[in-house]
Amino acid sequence: MIERGESPLDLANRLVTEAEQRRAKQIDLIDELREDGEVLVHARQVLTEIERTLTVARVFQSVLRSLG
Repeated sequence: MIERGESPLDLANRLVTEAEQRRAKQIDLIDELREDGEVLVHARQVLTEIERTLTVARVFQSVLRSLG
């Protein structure tokens, strides 16, 4: 959500940054998994969803930049 005093572009920038951080943490988690089973499959599915969210956030950011 938008924080007090935050512009829509500020929000988009924050969403991209947060998604990039979540992606990096998930990649680290996957790298630490030693087993090649169901846990790894789910961890990769979560990574896919994070990457989709990041793509949407980047598009939102790009649209706002083009308007400004």
